[in-house]
Amino acid sequence: MSERREAVNRGSETSPIRKTKCLRSPRRFAQSLAVLFLVAALGAAQASLAQKQTGQEDFYLEWAAQARYLQPLWVVDTDSALGRLNLHPKSITLKDMARVHGHLCDGLVTSWVQLSAALRELFPDGVVDRTDVRAVSRNCPCCADAGAWMTGARINQGTLMLDNSVGVGFIVQRISTGEAVQVSLRPGVYPAQLAALEQSIRARRARGETVEPAEIDRFERGANEYSRKLLNTPQDQFVIVERLRDYHFPDHSQDPIAPRSDTINRDAPRTMPQPAVNQQR
Repeated sequence: MSERREAVNRGSETSPIRKTKCLRSPRRFAQSLAVLFLVAALGAAQASLAQKQTGQEDFYLEWAAQARYLQPLWVVDTDSALGRLNLHPKSITLKDMARVHGHLCDGLVTSWVQLSAALRELFPDGVVDRTDVRAVSRNCPCCADAGAWMTGARINQGTLMLDNSVGVGFIVQRISTGEAVQVSLRPGVYPAQLAALEQSIRARRARGETVEPAEIDRFERGANEYSRKLLNTPQDQFVIVERLRDYHFPDHSQDPIAPRSDTINRDAPRTMPQPAVNQQR
């Protein structure tokens, strides 16, 4: 009988501890649950931010990101404002250039393909020294931007000259050797109907006339199809690279001033949704 009472007493003595453990367990569970909810909330916030950032990159379309013959260009420049040559090359891409230029278009794609071919001809080891290049471009938004950005040439430094006589192409020269090439599209590469539509739209806008949004849509679709074809075909099938003998780089631009031509339909309404963007970045 006494043994049973002692057991009961021992049980009563330990019961507060057991009760405390029982009380702590739900508290710990609640704390763990709160941590899980916090982690989940942070993850959702990061996913939402990533989605917003992806949505802001609709300037670069999926077909460009997956283009078969689109390769980065490897370049060297200088370090710091005092300018010692880089020890290691870096890559630049069409996407980088589209971000700087403001959009991806047929003119930018054409310039990328042409200048890539010209620079690889002048730098056969595959690394372009952008401190050793000068170029001549026609005066258009796409060509001038590409000419400066890809080659490192600059108008204010006298290494990028604007001359509309070069047409849809470039002259690129390696300063240290004097080697020069002229690069252009093969005849018939750019669709004649697309060129006629573009000229018609530009002519009417220059006269102050309105243009139907459907016409702009039709041109953009055609330009995208042309660009897609260009980036999925070997360059030598579309581009001509010619060596120039005893080339003398011009000392001034023939056509230094021109109105900006890629904003003429800035406020025109849209009739179709934005195309799908590449989600794998």
